[in-house]
Amino acid sequence: MSKAQALIQAEREPSAPVTTRDSPKHWSLAPATMPGAQAAVPYPARAWRTQARLQVLRTWQKHLQRLSHHDPEFHYDPSHEYEADWTTDADYREDDVHLYQYGDEGGLVRSHGSFHSRLIHLMVRTLCLTLGHRVCFAPDLHCPDGVSEALEQLTASGEPRTRRASDVAVMPESWTLREARERTVEERIIRLDRGDPAPELVFEVLSRTNDSKDFHDNLELYAALGIPEYIIVDSGEFSDAPCMWLFRLDDKESVYRMVDRGTTLTACGTDMRIIDAPVDGDVPVFQCRDANGHWQDHEGQHAQKERMATVLDMLELLLPQDMRRVVVDGLGEHWEQTGMPEDAKEIAAAIVREPQAWRTLLVEPERRVSDVDR
Repeated sequence: MSKAQALIQAEREPSAPVTTRDSPKHWSLAPATMPGAQAAVPYPARAWRTQARLQVLRTWQKHLQRLSHHDPEFHYDPSHEYEADWTTDADYREDDVHLYQYGDEGGLVRSHGSFHSRLIHLMVRTLCLTLGHRVCFAPDLHCPDGVSEALEQLTASGEPRTRRASDVAVMPESWTLREARERTVEERIIRLDRGDPAPELVFEVLSRTNDSKDFHDNLELYAALGIPEYIIVDSGEFSDAPCMWLFRLDDKESVYRMVDRGTTLTACGTDMRIIDAPVDGDVPVFQCRDANGHWQDHEGQHAQKERMATVLDMLELLLPQDMRRVVVDGLGEHWEQTGMPEDAKEIAAAIVREPQAWRTLLVEPERRVSDVDR
């Protein structure tokens, strides 16, 4: 009998009596510890609690049904904690339920290091600049039972893990939002078990505790789901430097092949890179190359727009009234299309000296010095 079959058998024929309504609450139904508590819960103790819950599995499941956020379609895992407003299961995504993990000392801490969630949000915004608003933050992938069973990706009670919460997914263009906004919880649900299209690309950002899952379980699962490309991102928070791994699906064998590794990759037809933060100890910079060949990132674009507004406001004050709108509007449109150059202030100074030559200054950069010195 396999381990999974043995666990299922334990559910059907529990070796310990099931708690009744009038009997004392079983000790394993209470959380091992609470977020912020001083008491540590080492791994052996957590494993013991899992085995105890398996002995009173039906009672534990009834305990979960009393939670306001209970999802009857989710296969709850006895190796995790599920409470009113927190859980230790990274694949459980419900409104107002926060994710916690056991730290090195066995205490519950808010999930992931300081880089993890911030880097993911910056990646989503940067990817949207190039790929549009088909980029999905924290997609809730609902997988067919048969896929998880075939891969033996099961909960401690032998149920197939039919939901996987990825960090970022790039969906087909048909899933592009009409306006620039973050998707709702409902819009992040992708029912692969009911015919929804698979993402074109999935990202997972490593944390201190999930590297084994991302390089093994997720690698097998995403390939089985037919996702063409998969990127694992190391932020450098727990290693020497940022790095990315690109896996591409081998259609003939339905497995991933690692096709590239480094700080610059090409996926979804787009060049992407991750570089060290300009300030030590900060989140690394994730960028995509736009149609004009310029590297773009969300924070850099925001800073560029502020610089552009400052330069255009200065021109509006200094130019002759009859030239203001033509030059300011024309210059702003040009920089929106091509990106703002590093010497934008020098160009603006030259335009103030010779307003009629503003188009020439943009088209023929080598003439800027002569125009400024006129």
